[in-house]
Amino acid sequence: MSKNTKFRVQQINLDKKLAGLLIPVFAMRSDEKDYGIGDTACVMQALDFLASLNMSVLQLLPINETGADNSPYNALSANALDPVYLTMTPEMVPGLSPAMLHELAPDSVLEPLRQGAVNYEPVKKLKLALLRAAYQAYKEKPVEPEELAAFKKERAWLEGYSLFRAFMDENGGSAVWTEWRSEHRSAEKCRALAEAPAISERRRFYEWVQWVAYRQWRQVRAYADKLNLELMGDIPFGVSRYSADVFCQPQFFDLESSGGAPPETFFQGDKFTEVWGQNWGIPLYDWQTLKKHDYSFWRQRVRSTAEIFHYFRIDHVLGFFRVYAFPWIPERNGEFVDLTLAQAKLKTGGRLPGFSPRSDEEPEDAAANCEDGTVLLSMILDAAGDTKVVAEDLGMVPDYVRPRLQEMGIPGFIIPIFERDEDDPERNFRKPETYEPLSLSTLGTHDHQPLKTYYEELSKWWHGPDGHEGWLEVSRLMRFLGLEPEEAPEHFDSALQKRIFKVLFSSPSWLTVLMISDLFASAKRFNEPGLAEDSNWSQRLSKPFAAYRQDEKGEILSYVADLVVSSGRGRRTEGICLSRTNPD
Repeated sequence: MSKNTKFRVQQINLDKKLAGLLIPVFAMRSDEKDYGIGDTACVMQALDFLASLNMSVLQLLPINETGADNSPYNALSANALDPVYLTMTPEMVPGLSPAMLHELAPDSVLEPLRQGAVNYEPVKKLKLALLRAAYQAYKEKPVEPEELAAFKKERAWLEGYSLFRAFMDENGGSAVWTEWRSEHRSAEKCRALAEAPAISERRRFYEWVQWVAYRQWRQVRAYADKLNLELMGDIPFGVSRYSADVFCQPQFFDLESSGGAPPETFFQGDKFTEVWGQNWGIPLYDWQTLKKHDYSFWRQRVRSTAEIFHYFRIDHVLGFFRVYAFPWIPERNGEFVDLTLAQAKLKTGGRLPGFSPRSDEEPEDAAANCEDGTVLLSMILDAAGDTKVVAEDLGMVPDYVRPRLQEMGIPGFIIPIFERDEDDPERNFRKPETYEPLSLSTLGTHDHQPLKTYYEELSKWWHGPDGHEGWLEVSRLMRFLGLEPEEAPEHFDSALQKRIFKVLFSSPSWLTVLMISDLFASAKRFNEPGLAEDSNWSQRLSKPFAAYRQDEKGEILSYVADLVVSSGRGRRTEGICLSRTNPD
């Protein structure tokens, strides 16, 4: 790429190092009565917990409304928030009354939902029933109707979203619009039917729900501000094929292809993933059409996120440079599992999975990909304004991506176990003191196995039939931690956990984040890529945050709170308001 290429540069204060926690909202438990899933009240309790650890940043997964697979990375809308995360109290939902809660959500209904993992179907059904009852009461005595009217006027995406949700209801709750009744399979056809009283009423209800959702999340933001804490959101690169966005704005997408990731050594959940890679099913973008509209779709998406969060992570930022594309949708994966490349080409008319719009094999193509990504990320930074952007740049990363992110002031990710000293024939882990200051360092993301599981599997390898290779890897880890290989414990323990935390927090990285499962040395995993299992996106903490200080976890929590301060990552405490009453 030409050195004269102009691009936006983000400014982040690297002199102020930070620490944070990654906690999916669905995993949280309330110290009061929850509905079998975390909610906005839980997030405020998580902020209290974060403050008790002297940390500054609470990182969440996407909070957009999910579909049947409950994946936050396959949402029904790029802008609509998930009603399942709403706090169901009269104080938080206009129109909701104690009588409604007594009738629809007695303890006999709630108690089974609180046991074990999230049971999405009944939780979603119950919360929507309460919201419908509240909406009917709200219409009789509207609260702040001017605010609601302004909310609708300021959010152009609501029109398409409410249309999509209304016709989902008309089609049995399915988001798969390609299988809807023939008279409903395009936004134009649905708009022609949208004036029917029942459809209009459904649309008004879903618009009202989004108003309630944004009100609650603005309260979360206000509470974080009062504690001098910051929230980090998450914007996936792609959108669901079966979303309001694709249904209402198909001109912005290439529906003939599906984005994904090439085969790699780390994620091999099943035979298809091992052979072909991950087919996420997301449609590719028609970037030329988006450009003609000044990228309005993406600008709105960023503004919606910035309304709530101080930072946001772009999941799979590599997609802005080039994306791995499949010439078929995931529903057809089974047809290709056992095929050779030649057989697959016959089946697709000559097309095979590969990078789009071009590979990085030729220098001029790599330069063009770098140019494309730079233009798009400059647009993202422009739309973000004061909200800071972080890039998840993991996987098969082209050589030009990380230098360009550094030039643009966008922190990338560092996961120690994936970082090797490329000049070392022994393949030792990269020394933490060499980490770029402009980076987010973490032990893993929601897609990775927890720290405890990682070490237990490493130990199993060490003590297994291929023990020599396992011992070499254990030795590399010990050297990374500044220990002698002989000091390696047979099993993961508190001393090893503390040592890993200390090394991570001592790195130059601007932000260091712990996943909540690693903080608690839990084996719970939030997602396993390539597998469509009920265990994904459903694992919950064992108890509310405050309760962990009263059990055996209290000792590690105290250690981490001290470590955050001693490593120079402690939060600001001046001017803090400690009350959570009326956070607006």
